[in-house]
Amino acid sequence: MESISTDTCYTEDFIDRLNDHEFVGESDYSNEVFLYHYVRLLEFSELLKSSDRSRFSFFARLLDKNLFIKAKAEVGHEVSLIIRLLTTVSSFFLFVFSFFAIIFLAFLLPFYLVRRKEPDSTLAFDADRRAVFLIRSKAAYQKCRLTIERATSALTLVDNFDGLNVPGVSIYSVLCRKNILKISVISVFHALRDIRNILKDGRVMLGSSCALALFPGYVKRIAHKAVYESCLNEVVRLSPHAVFYTGDKDDRFALLQTRVCHRAKRELVCLPHGLEYGFRFPGGVAGSIFYCFTPEAASFLNRLYHEDKFVYVSSVVDAMYGVVSEINIAKPIDRICFFTEPRDPEVNHQIINELTGKGVNVYLKLHPLENAVEYRNRFPNVEQIEDLDEAMRSSVCIARKSTILLEASRRGVKAIASLVNDKDRAYVMRIFPSLCSDSIFKAFTFDQLQELL
Repeated sequence: MESISTDTCYTEDFIDRLNDHEFVGESDYSNEVFLYHYVRLLEFSELLKSSDRSRFSFFARLLDKNLFIKAKAEVGHEVSLIIRLLTTVSSFFLFVFSFFAIIFLAFLLPFYLVRRKEPDSTLAFDADRRAVFLIRSKAAYQKCRLTIERATSALTLVDNFDGLNVPGVSIYSVLCRKNILKISVISVFHALRDIRNILKDGRVMLGSSCALALFPGYVKRIAHKAVYESCLNEVVRLSPHAVFYTGDKDDRFALLQTRVCHRAKRELVCLPHGLEYGFRFPGGVAGSIFYCFTPEAASFLNRLYHEDKFVYVSSVVDAMYGVVSEINIAKPIDRICFFTEPRDPEVNHQIINELTGKGVNVYLKLHPLENAVEYRNRFPNVEQIEDLDEAMRSSVCIARKSTILLEASRRGVKAIASLVNDKDRAYVMRIFPSLCSDSIFKAFTFDQLQELL
């Protein structure tokens, strides 16, 4: 796409429109289609209402081209029939290629993943197992760590498909020579079901051509999740009396875990690894119990979803943040630390430039998905802190829209949300209900940020 900012889209009216829908998710991917693609479609539509832009880059992703064309049509701009035809035909052929690639991968992945388990670690039936923790990221492990340490007769299952290295047993430990062929075949059927249901969700939210264009980006994801589902079904069967815990909150794995546990009549407790969205997701969110970071968020989400599963328990949230461990009650260090985030990195750069330009001695804690070398090259005089616990001991913690702000406030240090960007401001005030907490200071301009420091 041409380089244009979507920040100006995030007005109160725009956010109200995000919740003004009747979508009911068919697939475990419905929330992702909504958040990453339907929202983008609305952004394009909003921009085109007040812009005469009518072209996209030749090098833009096919999905973005489809979304842009649909947005143009929805706001009444003329779209060439030839352009429509070319993008639809291209989307169809890429879908066909993706279809066969997904089936091929879903069948072969178990034979690859069986090598990820430790020798002689095949998971066995255990009627005395009382808790199973489903861990798929370092952030999820950190939120569940104290609960894991306090649990008895518990099993921690790690999805190490992408090399995740945290304590626990690989969920692919259920794979063995006796069942690997069965799991491969079942995974293919899971993948076929997901393809069908993603097409349904995509057509309803985005239109047929956009739905077809989704698949090139989901080849590995669909195959991986299909195998994960087959393994999770085995884990549920082997743990008949266990309560399941997850750090996933609203992605495809969260909906998969919720569906599998509900069908097997197992309780699934969500200790979310990140902030709760104020969107009304088509597929809902994870668990039969969902622990929120603030009482305001619990109340808001119960009203939004017309449920009562969203709860706030102070001791549980303290455990999620680890504020009860000795290292976290150490005396704060007199320094200012800015916690970056991977989305819209230019906003990070702007904040750092403003702070350093005014003589503020700021430290950086980068998000795990960001490149430390890139920041060192851009800001050679700004020191980076690698360890999260060490960074959280800073007396002033600045972030844009992150659980870091809540964690810092609970640890008794000054938490400041830097909301100099329109999109960040809308997310904090309207989309992340937990960040509306009075314990978090909010700076809407750089002058306000300077005053708070």
